Amino acid sequence: MQNYSIVTVGSPVFFQCLKEQKIEYNLQNLSSFKQVKEILKSPLIDIYIFLFFVDNIERLNVKELKKIRYPKIFFSKSNDQLKLLKKNNVMSNFFQLPINYPDMEKIIKLSIMKYKFLFQSQIKIGSYVIDKNAKLLIKSNKNIKLTEKEIEILLYLSSREDGSSKKEVSQGVNIDAHTYETHLYRLRQKIHKKFNDKHLIYLENSKYYLKNE
Repeated sequence: MQNYSIVTVGSPVFFQCLKEQKIEYNLQNLSSFKQVKEILKSPLIDIYIFLFFVDNIERLNVKELKKIRYPKIFFSKSNDQLKLLKKNNVMSNFFQLPINYPDMEKIIKLSIMKYKFLFQSQIKIGSYVIDKNAKLLIKSNKNIKLTEKEIEILLYLSSREDGSSKKEVSQGVNIDAHTYETHLYRLRQKIHKKFNDKHLIYLENSKYYLKNE
């Protein structure tokens, strides 16, 4: 079984914060993108989750970043900086600083879950199964076709047992709140029509939940 290593790039302060929390993952701290490329040359031991603190490191090469097939999370005080990096960056999330530790921990766990998801062909969610390769939601002998974003929404909600606000979900899947509502409406309509299930995704106290039974 492979381990997961959280690698902070450009923030010894956040690295120290993670150490003090005694989290379950291996930890590394790097000061430059050059060091990132060096550790990727070594034999694969861990699965890396990179936390790039953009304001504290040299200008990042987008072409080189695309070669990193591990989860990448970018942080910056400048939203403009993040916009430049968003294009064509797969398995990535983007967050504006400041950010607190509980939110950071949720982001890391979600990134790991997304990574696992990419290497599993089928994911079980309650009485349903998502077939990633076929992009299907399956229950018994029935199925519906899913879009990539619908899969991301289901995956995100399945990782949040304590529920998520509209803002949290939209940030988690990198879309604005209005677009999330559009995707959610279409997804719920499809599920209801095919499976006669109005409650797989439900709203309670302004938070969205996924029924996991």
